[in-house]
Amino acid sequence: MSTRVHFLGIGGSGASAAAAIAQAQGFEVTGCDLDPHNEFTSIFQPDQLLTGHSSKHLACNLSGYRTNVDILAVTPAIFSLDPDNPELLAGKEKNIPILTWQQFLGEYLAKDKFVIAVCGTHGKTTTTAMIAKLLEDAGLDPTVELGAIVPKWKTNYRIGSGKYFVVEADEFNDNFLHLKPDIIVVTNIEMDHPEYFKDFEAVKESFKKFLLQTKEAVVANLTDPGAAEVVKVVMKAPQKNKVQYLDYSKNELGVDLKIPGGFNRLNAKAAMQVGLILGINPQMIQKSLSGYTGVGRRFEHIGQFKGAEIYSDFGHHPTEIQKTMEVTREKFPNQRILLVYQPHMFSRTKALFDDFVKVFQKLPVDEAFIIDIYPSREIDTGLVTSRQLVEAIHKHSVSYIGSTSQTLERLKTQIEPGDIVFFMSAGDTDKLAKELVKRSASS
Repeated sequence: MSTRVHFLGIGGSGASAAAAIAQAQGFEVTGCDLDPHNEFTSIFQPDQLLTGHSSKHLACNLSGYRTNVDILAVTPAIFSLDPDNPELLAGKEKNIPILTWQQFLGEYLAKDKFVIAVCGTHGKTTTTAMIAKLLEDAGLDPTVELGAIVPKWKTNYRIGSGKYFVVEADEFNDNFLHLKPDIIVVTNIEMDHPEYFKDFEAVKESFKKFLLQTKEAVVANLTDPGAAEVVKVVMKAPQKNKVQYLDYSKNELGVDLKIPGGFNRLNAKAAMQVGLILGINPQMIQKSLSGYTGVGRRFEHIGQFKGAEIYSDFGHHPTEIQKTMEVTREKFPNQRILLVYQPHMFSRTKALFDDFVKVFQKLPVDEAFIIDIYPSREIDTGLVTSRQLVEAIHKHSVSYIGSTSQTLERLKTQIEPGDIVFFMSAGDTDKLAKELVKRSASS
């Protein structure tokens, strides 16, 4: 009988991808979530997806026979947000091995694979997708896990039979330390995840630990101060293996990309460097990168509303907002740009408050509307509000628009034909963008 893995929080983009890869590798998979049926879980059968949380989920009738859970793979936030979760408690009582899904991926799914891990504060998803496409185009048939839907796959993962495993490596909760990569790509390092890291020094320490786990190469953007500092320290540390340290920012790309922005050219240079390490023909690398068209929620065009173009983006850090809006202004120099932004998490908004204020005061947009903060894995304790952020920005073109339920009604009167409207957050503004386009289609 195959090993049964139960994913507590299977509705998340990362956990669902790990579950799909586990199933392809022969594990028997079940999972639960408050709402387990979404775009990430469509591969699973109805009896594999359980709604809500119950200890009964660890021993339920599946595919016609009774089977107990062998491994409980959980989303990391469960330990702090819901420590009394009935499945978590039942798993401890039954002495079932309890792993985060990232730990499960590192220990089981990536075992015996050549692992290429992409880390950094910004650009992880795009760089992972570029490397995945490159390996796919080169016929290397990689397995891939990343944090966004790839249009060609219609999923955020790829099942391959080759030896390569390309993974987006997340620093939150030190999740990436469960990987032992052959190649690590470092895009950049800034302060983020203040709900976990006490300060920037703690962030850099986590990255240092991760880089010391690489086996063959560290491919980094050494024009980024944070990445340069970490890499220089790691290079001086005694290591068991002879590791290459390569600065991909110096590469000559030699192709025009279909996606805009200097930061995306840097992402492509990282993918190019990985391809060169693997011995892929340079012309093949250039052809692959020139054909890259993007992933979901990364400068993604959703459709139209009243003659305006609607975009969705995952940006939620001050640097990401600034860079993305600068590129938007370059791409649409003569059009009115409206930004609808939803701050992500109270701790991030509070810790980076001054950075958000500085960015919004100089943002090259005509109007910016700020929604209530998306709590994610946090509880609102009154730490900070979107109203306070708007008041601190103190700019007539930046206004507070309220809750997500109020946003579309208030926004639709502001939109004019020819406008560029950007919905931006790691929360649920993507749903708002799609709902707006849907309303246009049905009117």
